[in-house]
Amino acid sequence: MCELFRRIRYRPMRVFFRKLHRWLGLLLLVPLGMWMVSGLYFAISPIAEIRGEHLTVPPEPLSRQSLEEAPSPATALAAIDDHLGSGWKLESVNPFLLDGKAFWRIGGTVDEKPFVRLVGFESGQVRQPLSAEEAGLRAQSILIEKGSDPQVEWLEEEPDNLEFRGRTLPVWRVSFSEPENLHLYLEPWSGELLARRTDRWRIFDFLWMLHIWDFETRDNFNHPLLQVLASLGLAVVLGGFVLWSLTTPLFRRKRPTR
Repeated sequence: MCELFRRIRYRPMRVFFRKLHRWLGLLLLVPLGMWMVSGLYFAISPIAEIRGEHLTVPPEPLSRQSLEEAPSPATALAAIDDHLGSGWKLESVNPFLLDGKAFWRIGGTVDEKPFVRLVGFESGQVRQPLSAEEAGLRAQSILIEKGSDPQVEWLEEEPDNLEFRGRTLPVWRVSFSEPENLHLYLEPWSGELLARRTDRWRIFDFLWMLHIWDFETRDNFNHPLLQVLASLGLAVVLGGFVLWSLTTPLFRRKRPTR
């Protein structure tokens, strides 16, 4: 490294590295610009608002009395046996409140596919999935302010805009023009809110795609293209520091006075 630094001090080499640094910086103008613009948006945008958390009410916790009066989870597991047969595998059992009623939330897999079911504390039966009408009412009840122009859709495939990707399907999507062109994604059996998507989130997601240079899944930031661009960007920064140190009086070798 010291030898390279010494060689760069010669004028021909200094001119060569200066031109190399200039053209490399020009080549990286697009990715560097993308990183700066997207990073600025990430820095000034509260993540809770990006996620739309300010638009929905928080989940209602179960009361202590409900928990004390809860039936044994074994009864809920027996109900799942009757519902699914004996080939399912248990992953989680949690108390859950939906529309003021208490349930055991059973999560697991059947035929290697994840599932969620609710078993009522009082009924001991598996709750039926939401209908389209119930999904719309459920979505409205989650909003802090009532939404306008609701549209309810049953999704069995990922939407083309990739705003609900890598998740278990099918789901209900309830769309509102206001507030903020909001889409709510609901788990059909439990009524749980799985995701909120607003225009601000869509801008965030688009800029995230540009930030990590993954134009397909928008989730992979370990791919070779990004690694190469990041390495070149680091080389430009380090090269700029070296060239600056060669031209600033602070680092110049003083010539002996006669």
